[in-house]
Amino acid sequence: MDDDRAQRIHRILSCSEALVHGFNPSRDRAWLRVDLTMPQLKALIYVTKNEGATSGQIASNLGVGLSTITGIVDRLAEQQLVTRREDPRDRRITRVLPTVAGAELVDELIEYRNEVVTAILSQLEPDQLRLVETAFQYLLGAVARLEAANGRSEVVA
Repeated sequence: MDDDRAQRIHRILSCSEALVHGFNPSRDRAWLRVDLTMPQLKALIYVTKNEGATSGQIASNLGVGLSTITGIVDRLAEQQLVTRREDPRDRRITRVLPTVAGAELVDELIEYRNEVVTAILSQLEPDQLRLVETAFQYLLGAVARLEAANGRSEVVA
């Protein structure tokens, strides 16, 4: 990688970090309610977006072992954020589903993120918005190429 490219990537990373800090989740009531570890939060979000996921699917998505997911799901169930149910078509399969409280928590967090990003983007002129949209399309293309190269359908941050 040449110096100009490396420096540009470094500047983009610095901007990205500053942008994330601009979100400041500590001011929002939804984030103040979150008393979960990062793996628990990731598992809850995955279960909410993929209702009826199996523990194996959650483990694969998070890149951890099945025994680790069992503990994470146990703790989420204790907090009444998820529930386990037998698959009606195959009783050997147990599905993890979000409870109403779990789904509401994830919805609130996503709503907060969308409100903050909308407020930031609304400060841009139409030409700037088009440029940001194009940049995100480039980024999504790069993610797809990385996923294809790594043989994964999802990347978890």
